[in-house]
Amino acid sequence: MWSPERISTRNFAVLIGLAAALFAGGCNVRPLYSTASVETGSGTTAAALSDVDVAPIEGRVGQKIRNDLLFYMNGGGQGGSAYVVELKVNEKYTNVITRAISGIPGGRNIRLIVTYTLKKAGGGEPLAQGQVTRIASIDYFNQRFANDRATIDAENRASKEVAADINLRLAAYFATGKSYDAVDPVVDVDDSELPSNGSTIFDEREETYGAPSL
Repeated sequence: MWSPERISTRNFAVLIGLAAALFAGGCNVRPLYSTASVETGSGTTAAALSDVDVAPIEGRVGQKIRNDLLFYMNGGGQGGSAYVVELKVNEKYTNVITRAISGIPGGRNIRLIVTYTLKKAGGGEPLAQGQVTRIASIDYFNQRFANDRATIDAENRASKEVAADINLRLAAYFATGKSYDAVDPVVDVDDSELPSNGSTIFDEREETYGAPSL
């Protein structure tokens, strides 16, 4: 036996089901890595990424980014032969807290500014390009080994985030055929404009630890 309340509840459920079906039918959102590649015309975005190699780059940080990017694109195997990504890495090491008496920094930021360019393996105009920036922070101690280890760990964290971001941007390019526009390079700050006890921004790691020599 049925009642008006039961009919009302049933109609409400039917309406909800129809609305969900209409929404799903009109939705164009699809998993990124299962989407057919616009650039290649066949295969998936994941297949297109596996056909990308990363050009060799000097430096430990650059090599770390290259290895991480290859891992994200094809599981760490040998890069493909259809496309190549060129990387340019700019490393900055900034003292964020400097002790007034000793002049020893209490904290430090490692900033990676990485420019990437995707091209076909034979050369030609860039297909996708852009710039990714990541900052990792560390505490600064009196022990040399602790500082070295903390710096390496921070570089590794920032490098992994940079590689993940570039991988996502390349996947978006292969899925849509559109690229992020290249951005203007970061302008370096003149150290003389910053009040500090000694050098505040520097391009390379310090060779000495402790207060600067007078």
